[in-house]
Amino acid sequence: MDVLAVVGTLSGVAAVGVAAWQVRVQARETIRRRRAEPGGAPGVLVAPPIDAVPELIRGRDQVMRRLRQWLRRPPGAVVVLAGMGGAGKSTAAAALARHAARSRQMRRRPRRVWWVWAADPLSLAAGLASVARQLDAGPADLEAIATGAADGPDRFWELLSRAPSGWLLIFDNADSPEILGGSHTNADGTGWVRPSRRGLTIVTSRDADQETWGWDARVVPLGRLGEADAARALRDLAPGAGDEAQARVLARRLGGLPLALHLAGRYLRSAVVHCPTFATYAEALDSDGGLWLLDSSGASDRFVVTRTWEISLDDLARGGVPHARTLMRLLSCYAADASIPLDLLDGRRLSSLFPSEPAGRASDHPGLLLEQGLRGLERVGLIDTGSPGRERVITLHPLVVETNRLHLREMPARSAEPDGDLVRQVAVALVVSAVSALRVDEPADWPRYGMLGVHLHALLGTAADHLDPDGLTALLRSTWATVRALDASGARDVAETLNRAALAHVPGPDHEAGLCLRHQLAWELATRGDFTDAEPMFSEVAERRARLLGTDHPQTLTTRHELAWVAGCQERWAEAEARYDLVLDERRRVLGEQHPDTLLTRFERGWSIANQDRLEEARTELETVLRDRARVLGEAHHRTVGTRHELAWIAAKQGRLVEAERLYRHVLDDRRRGLGDEHLSTLTVQHELAWVLACGGRSKDAAALFTRVLAVRRRRLGEDHPDTGATALALDRLSRGQEIDARHLV
Repeated sequence: MDVLAVVGTLSGVAAVGVAAWQVRVQARETIRRRRAEPGGAPGVLVAPPIDAVPELIRGRDQVMRRLRQWLRRPPGAVVVLAGMGGAGKSTAAAALARHAARSRQMRRRPRRVWWVWAADPLSLAAGLASVARQLDAGPADLEAIATGAADGPDRFWELLSRAPSGWLLIFDNADSPEILGGSHTNADGTGWVRPSRRGLTIVTSRDADQETWGWDARVVPLGRLGEADAARALRDLAPGAGDEAQARVLARRLGGLPLALHLAGRYLRSAVVHCPTFATYAEALDSDGGLWLLDSSGASDRFVVTRTWEISLDDLARGGVPHARTLMRLLSCYAADASIPLDLLDGRRLSSLFPSEPAGRASDHPGLLLEQGLRGLERVGLIDTGSPGRERVITLHPLVVETNRLHLREMPARSAEPDGDLVRQVAVALVVSAVSALRVDEPADWPRYGMLGVHLHALLGTAADHLDPDGLTALLRSTWATVRALDASGARDVAETLNRAALAHVPGPDHEAGLCLRHQLAWELATRGDFTDAEPMFSEVAERRARLLGTDHPQTLTTRHELAWVAGCQERWAEAEARYDLVLDERRRVLGEQHPDTLLTRFERGWSIANQDRLEEARTELETVLRDRARVLGEAHHRTVGTRHELAWIAAKQGRLVEAERLYRHVLDDRRRGLGDEHLSTLTVQHELAWVLACGGRSKDAAALFTRVLAVRRRRLGEDHPDTGATALALDRLSRGQEIDARHLV
């Protein structure tokens, strides 16, 4: 198994709107090319969404005063803004961020303000990596932070400790607090969220439990607004819609929920107004027109928010934009806590959802209908659009998405509603089309895969059970491609989560896409050393593929190749070689001698031979593989570098220590250049270089290098990791004057 891939670094976006984000997975090589650009990679921001925040936030005066005080004098504790969805937690945090930005001119140096979306591990890592870039993190720090390594939080906070004091760091939408703990807990102050007196750390979350955040945390509850404040908020938004008494009536009906007040006010001041006053809006809210939506478990808050936008959608329809409702239903199929790239919405693929128009009308063009619908939704406050960097995105409040999905689940017989299954089919088709335009082995495409991955995960929950067989297969195959790209980028935990979610929807054990997903899951298990589960899974997939596709089908051969690799990983070398021989014969016949997959089997067969002490035979084969890989893949390709690594190891085993040292240093330069000084593969090369130095009698140099590798491995992998143990053992044996050996997997 060629387990070495260029490990990507995650970059993230927190864009405009009340809880907006976009996630990117950025390949290391791309980040390295962009290091010289100010502010990080193009299109990547961790700026707070201050543009959408009202100047005056009614009913939060006391909270805002406390936050501003803590900003001036950090309390040395994490501050948690806690409350129900739609309570205005993100708005309060954004208002503080705006205050911090405006107070810059009063300080001798600018105040650093960062906004990190913390709804899931991928977006958290993305935002943290972006912050780290702005703090001038090196490649090793970026990799550890982006991939969630055990020492990632320590590295992140070490960077912050060197930043000028007075910063503000906001973790938004942390409704699953365990994500912020990393491999620790929030309460012990060793995870991603930590207190500091050099700056202020704020978390917004629905979890108000003091024990979750630690007893030293300052948990600030945000509830509903009082009637007077709620009425003033409505009159601020729509000053011509009625008097104080009428505003109070509507405020009571909306339950003082800030999000509902915001949506109602935006509607009343828009150009699409069927209910132009507080009184008529309240009457529409109490009508039966929206009572059908909720099932018996629906909360009153959800109903109130739902009715506010249903009134807006009804008026958009009366104003000639009936497809705005269809777009809302479509957007709710995607991730509730992720920005949606605007270019995902292909007008041609949406045409089946749009109303028919008389032939020849300009508005009949699906692209124009899409733009018209989006403008209408933005005008009444149901969506926000922005351009983080170079890419336009659409964002919705998670509560809006959550409640909107009820329409698709229930979908009663109502003329205004689009066909729910058709909406889901189109939502899936849009993402499938976007994935099909990408290449798994192209690092430049990994950011797009990362962004689409969160929406694929959502579609597995919102649409998969409503698709026909062809539609489900397309969704599963797109998910498989995305999982492979995420694995290649280094986001393997995220990849496995997405993989398992897809496997839950596979219709049967012989389903072609399901076998692809199970093969990839076995690979993910094997790469973390779980051969007990991985090997039987590979065997099952190989048997089913042989029966369904044939023993010489490329997919069958791929799984048979992995079974040879798993045998080698468990030091069953003779078995591994025999399995490689069988696969190699078939791949030569089916794919040809120079195909990259054939070269991979030739390389790993050489690895198995070398580990049976047939070193000269292995050397001859691998030198041929090296020439072929350099010609087919290029000198700098990671598989070509991996071949030179194996030849360096063989040279050392044969006692050609001067040549081995030269080869190892050449490989080390390539690994550092491509992966960074503390990448796990780079550490393997350094460990083996120290072994070569020890074999050559240069014990002092070897001990120094072993010591450096051990310190990094302990920090990166932990004391119990096999690689850490191997370096500790080598250093101990060196100190005792005992013989040292070194082996590695491919």
